[in-house]
Amino acid sequence: MQFDVLLSAIEILVLLVLIVACCALFTNAIEWTGHRFNLSEGAVGSVLAAVGTALPETLVPIIAITSGVLGLSNVSAQTGEEIGIGAILGAPFLLGTLAMWVTAAAVFYFAAVQKRSSHLKFDHGLFRRDYHYFFPAYLAVFGAAFIHDATVKRLMAVGLLIFYGVYVYRTLKKEHIPDEEFDLPALSFAPKTKEPQTFIILAQLAASLIILLVLVHFFVEEINDVATTLGVPALVLSLIVTPIATELPEKFNSVVWIKARKDNLALGNITGAMVFQSCIPTAIGLSFTPWVLNQQGMLSVGLCLASSVLIYLCAWKQPRHLPQVLFGSGIFYLMFLFYTVYMWGKL
Repeated sequence: MQFDVLLSAIEILVLLVLIVACCALFTNAIEWTGHRFNLSEGAVGSVLAAVGTALPETLVPIIAITSGVLGLSNVSAQTGEEIGIGAILGAPFLLGTLAMWVTAAAVFYFAAVQKRSSHLKFDHGLFRRDYHYFFPAYLAVFGAAFIHDATVKRLMAVGLLIFYGVYVYRTLKKEHIPDEEFDLPALSFAPKTKEPQTFIILAQLAASLIILLVLVHFFVEEINDVATTLGVPALVLSLIVTPIATELPEKFNSVVWIKARKDNLALGNITGAMVFQSCIPTAIGLSFTPWVLNQQGMLSVGLCLASSVLIYLCAWKQPRHLPQVLFGSGIFYLMFLFYTVYMWGKL
């Protein structure tokens, strides 16, 4: 059994590296798409980059749920639902806690080595606006768990899709950061071309998406195998492992932007992904699963909301102290981790 677990762990690690690399390829294409269609930096950060880096954790629940229901792999329908729900809940939870901590840690580190100041310079209105969309959508995640009517849940799913559409429309319509120039890295499929053709950009976009679908399919199967071998509920494992793996691009991009003193992009990439994760994957979960949350699921929602409320209030009342509050948000993730390990030990 130990050998099987070790082998699965190695396979998961390899898949994670490939997923992150492929996601970077997809994000690169997304950013060039925004550049080609003359979208604002705010749109690139809060919508395109956020959606691009959120793609893996969105694909995990889709593939987990459909694989179980349609019998496309060795994942059972129940396990597929658990993996899917865990990935859906875990993504915004990790973004609202651990990802914010990583961002603050980057601020303090680069300030200590004199690469930047220890204060965040960001658009307060844009930052709070993302939370104005996140809070009602994420509260729907919690409320839907107490609704037993499948039709009502599907109607809520449609409402979340429309809600996110409004968010995207308002973000794309308004120029949030007109005074900063967005430094665009070279297109991976044409690294020596300053202005690659639209066809090449779209080819990279399609290729990275197809590869991601295949990689995430195998990732879901490995999560199922490890959960079965260790006797750990798939929902618990996917709440912890899946988000850490699939949210790496958000954290990496934010650290890079923090170093470059592009605080709006660093924060908008995370908060924009939080809005996306609370709407699109949740709509999938509400439509194709019973959406019943256990104690760990409820706890993750509650801790994410608590962390987000504190961050929002600080950005509203005391924005100069936002890095300190972001750093403290990591405590909420540790609380969940310790509780999960404790409950696992009692099983």
